[in-house]
Amino acid sequence: WEDTTVLHEWLSLHSRVSQPKLKSAFLSSLSQVMEPIMWSDDVSIPGPANSTSVSNINPCTRPNDAIVMQLYQALSDANNGRDSTELILVSAKSPFVEERLGAYSLLQALAMRGLGLRLLLLHEGGGASGGFLEWLLMHELETTIEGKQAKYKIVESMLLCNKEFIRGIVSDKVYNELELWLRRGPTYVRSVPWEMATE
Repeated sequence: WEDTTVLHEWLSLHSRVSQPKLKSAFLSSLSQVMEPIMWSDDVSIPGPANSTSVSNINPCTRPNDAIVMQLYQALSDANNGRDSTELILVSAKSPFVEERLGAYSLLQALAMRGLGLRLLLLHEGGGASGGFLEWLLMHELETTIEGKQAKYKIVESMLLCNKEFIRGIVSDKVYNELELWLRRGPTYVRSVPWEMATE
């Protein structure tokens, strides 16, 4: 963190406002720094079918939470103090698929870490983006198959890397919705009760 000018320019979104592909590359690169194991070909997200756990990964390849949180705070600082989660969610709601996919990869990286996931779950919004959980549970916001798969990977990372942690923060209703989504796969959409659909 010696050269703050380079860090500030890398993290600043102001120069990428009208360039969704560049913004996507930036968001993806940030996710690679925060959680390099999700980009590795030989390591997958831990879960029932996979015996690899995040805690079994070589610690030299994965930055500690303090470094990730410094980078997360630097993202806010480089963008005039705007909340980092707010910045990411604005990109996650972009009309450009590339930008959304970049934001989804960063959200997945944060969801794989207890501290990052806590920041996401406790984000209420208040700005244009709304809260993280509100956005995540609105399946209909994502219309592309790539986007649905990427959004599903966020849920998968949340539940497979931090299952017990989540149970203590979210309501049972939200937790059950996430579990159902995990079981049904990336194309799962909540059903609308018949009475509401026919009104």
